[in-house]
Amino acid sequence: MHYQNINALSRDVLIELVDHIEVCENGNSKVRFKFADEPKRIVACIKVSTDTPGQAAGLSA
Repeated sequence: MHYQNINALSRDVLIELVDHIEVCENGNSKVRFKFADEPKRIVACIKVSTDTPGQAAGLSA
């Protein structure tokens, strides 16, 4: 939320949001964001919370 409207990339923003940057031999680069898997985690939480009671905790009825 704090970095919603970024107009310029500063060191603080880079450190806060980027996990690592990989520069390939062919000149391409890959940026891995710290929160890149956030949508996947949200979907997993939604799935667990919509499962029937007992299944989410791995218990059988």
